[in-house]
Amino acid sequence: MKQIEYFYNIIYYFFYRGAISFANGSIYLVMPIIKVFYFFVNKIPSIRKYYVTEDNDDPLDVALKRTKKVTENPSLGLGTIIGHGFATSVILFFYMGIYHIIKYLLFPTFEDVFVYVISISAILAYATDIIFTQTYDKSEKYIKEFNKKKGWWRIKWKIITIASLFLSLWFSLSTSSGGMIGQYLISLHN
Repeated sequence: MKQIEYFYNIIYYFFYRGAISFANGSIYLVMPIIKVFYFFVNKIPSIRKYYVTEDNDDPLDVALKRTKKVTENPSLGLGTIIGHGFATSVILFFYMGIYHIIKYLLFPTFEDVFVYVISISAILAYATDIIFTQTYDKSEKYIKEFNKKKGWWRIKWKIITIASLFLSLWFSLSTSSGGMIGQYLISLHN
């Protein structure tokens, strides 16, 4: 169970880092808007007073530090929210594939409602995410641990993280009634 938790936290960590990288990259896309913001902050004293601190009198630097704090906060930030979302979707697709296999092996004629299947799978995936990452602040501990690792380990797990999203989606779709595995399991009962 500890190895599954470790693997899941690695997947979560790289989705977390990917969301942060995307947010940091999008800052450069909206840089003209930030320059306009900077112009108005420097010209309007009441707004400048809000952004200037005792430590730093550059309003743009203060705004960028606040943005970094919002995106990179490991307890509850933009990267955390998006990272948990993608990691939970990997588990959701996996649970849906397992459901399809059990359904077509044991109850091939059972007609289910897709909303119920996705709702139950989502509840189970979210519960799994909470157990593996959010209890006892495990995700923050793993983030600190994984931030220290460098080199080949990062490259290898980035590839595995991206592949896990696509493989879990493929697994869910291929075990459905329209997929090859699902059709094979249905044909076993004909």
